[in-house]
Amino acid sequence: MIKTSIIKLLTLIFLLTYSSALFGQSNNYLKRAISAMEVGLFEESLKQLNNALKNEPQNAQIYKLKALLYEALSEDENSILAWKDCIRYAKNQDIINEANIHLEYLNRF
Repeated sequence: MIKTSIIKLLTLIFLLTYSSALFGQSNNYLKRAISAMEVGLFEESLKQLNNALKNEPQNAQIYKLKALLYEALSEDENSILAWKDCIRYAKNQDIINEANIHLEYLNRF
């Protein structure tokens, strides 16, 4: 239980630290999602990520951010779905490998 909490905390720290670097040239929805995350408005962040997906439905990075956010919220089933979508659209093997690591972890519970 403590290990799970630590992993979730580290995931949230990653989101807050590196999310803006992931989307340097992104549209307003992504900027709003990141801003909402930074102040703890996670539901608003998810709303903005869903709006971003309407504009870029095949953007693996958006699914990755969404999956990490769901992990931080302990919404494992939603996180699994987002990681699978991330893999579906990823063109980068590193992202696919990262997604598979998260899926392996999430499927243990």
